[in-house]
Amino acid sequence: MAGKAGISPLWVFAPGAAACLLAPYARRLGWRAGWSFACLLFLCAGFYLGHARAADWSGRGGPAGEVWLEGEVCVGCRGDRGDVLDIFEVTVVCGGEAAMPGDRYLLRARDDDSGALQWGDRLRVRGPLFIFAEERGGIGGSVVAEEVEVLSHTSNPLIRAALGYRRVMREQTEALPDEASAALIQGMALGDYRLLRARDLKDFRVTGLIHLCAASGLHLAILAGFVVWLGRRARLPPRLVLAAQAPILITYALAVGLSVPVTRATVVALLAAAAYLLGRDFDLLPATGAAVIILVWNDPGAAAGVSFQLCFAAAMGIALLHRPVRALMGAGRSKALDLLAVTAAAQLAVGPIILHHFGEVSLLAPLSNLLVLPLVPAVMGLSMLSSLFGTAGLPLAGAFMRAAAFLSRGILTVARTLASQGWATLRIFPLSPLWLAAYYPVLVLALMGKGRWRRAGRVVLALLLAAALFSGLDLKSGSLGADTGARITFIDVGQGDAVLLQLSSGTTVLVDGGLEERVLTTDLRSRGVRFIDAVVVSHPDADHIGGLEGALDDCEVGMLVHPATGNAGKAGMLLSLAEEMGVDVRTMRAGDSIALGEMTLKACSPPREIPEGASVNEYSLVLRADAPGFSMLLAGDVGEEGERMLLENADDLRCDILKVPHHGGFCAESEEFFSRVDPAIAVISVGAENPYGHPSSETIGDLRRIGCAVYRTDRHGDIVIRMVQGGYRVECERR
Repeated sequence: MAGKAGISPLWVFAPGAAACLLAPYARRLGWRAGWSFACLLFLCAGFYLGHARAADWSGRGGPAGEVWLEGEVCVGCRGDRGDVLDIFEVTVVCGGEAAMPGDRYLLRARDDDSGALQWGDRLRVRGPLFIFAEERGGIGGSVVAEEVEVLSHTSNPLIRAALGYRRVMREQTEALPDEASAALIQGMALGDYRLLRARDLKDFRVTGLIHLCAASGLHLAILAGFVVWLGRRARLPPRLVLAAQAPILITYALAVGLSVPVTRATVVALLAAAAYLLGRDFDLLPATGAAVIILVWNDPGAAAGVSFQLCFAAAMGIALLHRPVRALMGAGRSKALDLLAVTAAAQLAVGPIILHHFGEVSLLAPLSNLLVLPLVPAVMGLSMLSSLFGTAGLPLAGAFMRAAAFLSRGILTVARTLASQGWATLRIFPLSPLWLAAYYPVLVLALMGKGRWRRAGRVVLALLLAAALFSGLDLKSGSLGADTGARITFIDVGQGDAVLLQLSSGTTVLVDGGLEERVLTTDLRSRGVRFIDAVVVSHPDADHIGGLEGALDDCEVGMLVHPATGNAGKAGMLLSLAEEMGVDVRTMRAGDSIALGEMTLKACSPPREIPEGASVNEYSLVLRADAPGFSMLLAGDVGEEGERMLLENADDLRCDILKVPHHGGFCAESEEFFSRVDPAIAVISVGAENPYGHPSSETIGDLRRIGCAVYRTDRHGDIVIRMVQGGYRVECERR
């Protein structure tokens, strides 16, 4: 890979050597503490390599012209449902200057070529290359292959077996009448959760069962246990069973795309088998350290990934905290309590990471996992038996798959039922980095310390958890004596638009969502927004709709409104997601109106008939919002043509507040348009130092000449306009 040439292997193996040298001193604290220290060093090495790789990549981003490359289709894929892309690793650069041997790119082939490609194929491709500004998940760019020549197919028998397993499993699950069960089985057995409905994915996340929707270490452990069980039933020697287990586990890891959790679990399982065959002691912690080496060497940036952090945190939590938690619970010989202790240990370890990345924690995770875990091995075993029987052409294959589907419906029922509880998750915002830094050492002290140190650790841990709980409480602003009237918030999403309208009655409308999901959802959570009556799409540009999937996923949404212009690509995916989640999808054109409580939204543009090939900016959905205390015009990204249509066709443009069109870009009609609107407050949503020169100095001058106050998100951050008696109060918030 690119960047690997500039990083010495010494940075991978030096931590291991240091751990060995320091192990005699660390062992004074206990054998497990010594190996914990070694694993920590490996993890630090991974983060260093990720940093070095990112630094080495800087400056390469952007269009790279046409390239001619040879390489191999990697195991695994990326993309969303209906847009699954292969990963292509470059081995030889035949033409073009920007590509480098070792780079990995997303490969978008022609429709007639994409279905014929398989993992392990060696290709020669020609087409335009775009290199990302930074590597993400080991992927550095995207190449659109105008020509694809398959030089050879893989001769690796394990990859061939993995491809055969995937093919048979897909054929059998697609034959099931229940799409939700089929999608869940594919997620569990193939690591492909893309077919799961968005609502089901949300329910799994809310109930702490999201790890079931994709292949993980749990699934591989079930497979390994199943192989051992079959060996015992057949009375085979244990050494023979373990020897036969290795190719089976490797084949499964390949079949699910070498995901981080499965790769980690496979390395650990193979090392455990090797230790048994060699008559050596086995310890989970050094095996986990070895898995870190392999994953980081393959992708030095892997340690920065959420999947990497979660799977290793869970493994370390179970290895180190299971026994203390079990003793604390007084589990004794109770298998149910022991299983609950395992789940609790894992949740204690991964909780802060989940909070950091997703801002929420499932309160029902221990219960939901306790209820479904007995079903998981049965679903996995039956579906795999079905695949094996199907490959052999035996008639019982369908019966096994139907039985697996029946049990998977039980898992879906548990997730849907528990997710319906309004208190199933706790949304946390904000958590100080100091909290995250203090949590883990305090947790270890509270569970593994002795005497007064343990008691002190438990007191501090209780205080930390109480602080997190308090930050997640939905405190109404009125309870603190703040203004409870209507307010309009222009969210600072950089170069993009996102406007939140909230009435004192509780009616909430979100117009556009900026470019990034995380920026939008963080702001919505900080304001305690859980239900949105209407999400409005002004037009399908990425800087307006890019973050809206986060709003649909994070909040309950009543309806989604759009102008039905340019509904392909990202916009089409957004509409499909809304329909999957049961959101009412409506279109609006000039003259249409929607009443939401005390607020009325009326469309001033686009017209009923839109010319073919018309600009989505000029034909943005322009809304007039009227509610007690204010009137507002949300002008999307209309330019000269759009403003002229509004001047000619709109009945009444006059309002109190104006969302300035197109981030304040220059328009020859602006002076007349602003005069007709005659706002008291104009807000420009714009990113700092954007490459488009927004806002235009002419636009700023036109607004000031009509005597209105002008605010900009690039200078003022979030702009909150509160309705107070006799007028408005404007507050600027920097995050």
